[in-house]
This record gives sequence, C-alpha cells and structure tokens, in this order.
Amino acid sequence: MICIFEISSLEAPDFKRLIHVGSENTFEELHRTLQNTANFDTSQLASFFITDDHWKRLVEISPLDSGKKSMKVLSMRNTKLNEYISEIGQKLVYVFDFFNERFLYIELKEKLMKTDLKEPFVAYEKGNAPSQFLINDLESSGVEMMEKDESYKSFGDLEDYYEIFGEMDA
Repeated sequence: MICIFEISSLEAPDFKRLIHVGSENTFEELHRTLQNTANFDTSQLASFFITDDHWKRLVEISPLDSGKKSMKVLSMRNTKLNEYISEIGQKLVYVFDFFNERFLYIELKEKLMKTDLKEPFVAYEKGNAPSQFLINDLESSGVEMMEKDESYKSFGDLEDYYEIFGEMDA
C-alpha cells in the first residue's frame, strides 16, 4: 500500500508537500525524505509524534535507539509506517527544533492499493519550508566563537601541577 502524506506548517503558510511512501517503509525513510525536501541539516535531531485528532502527542518515534522496548518512544529505524499509520486523516507531528518547539504537521491524505513503490518521493512541492534554525538562536546562544590561534592554549607542564596541587591520592 502507498501512503500519501500532506506536510504543512503554520510558520510558513505557503509551504506544502505531498509525499508518497510505501506502508512497509520505516519512519527513518520518511524522515530522510522530509529532511531532503525541506533542505534541513541532517545532523540535527528530529522526531515524529503520533497524535490524536487534536494534535496531542501520544507516542514518539525517534532516531535515537535506547535499546529498550518502550511504548512511548520507538526507533525510526525499526518502526514501519503500517505499524502505526492506518486511517486516512491520521495525524503526526514532525518536530525539527526541540529547543524552540517548532514542527511540521503531517496528515495521511490517501492510501493507494499499489505496491510497486521502490522508495519514498515528493509528488508535490509548494513554497519554502520554514527555516530550520532561528537566526536569533545563533546570535543569542551565548557561545563565543574561538579564533584559530586560540584553539590550543598550553596550561603548563605536569610538574607545574604537582608544584601547585601536590601529589594525588590513589
């Protein structure tokens, strides 16, 4: 079966995507397709959340695998779409910025009985995705960038440590 998901954002009202993905595909494959179509930095953490009809988050599907089986947090790599997505109109949230609580809305719009889809693809694109990083975050993060020549500073020899602090007790 092929699932057709509509992706949208309140932050960027003109942003809309329709993604076709096989129900046997994993959430990780949907995640990669979303990252590519939105031009997001793939090194950043993001998670899916299965929601109810009012967008209340019920179950997290994360790229981080704790190694423990939990009904509240599942692994993207090991969780197939058909395990949690079944009804047209079913809703998900894709959180791409945990610090600022920014996300995309995902809704299952249609299911096709075809099974010949080899990999997920974007069937429709409109508008630009919301920016993955808020400019204010980078400016007000409190992190000072080091100059090239400041990256290594000598803190003296080990003998200096012994002179100052004495021998360490084992």
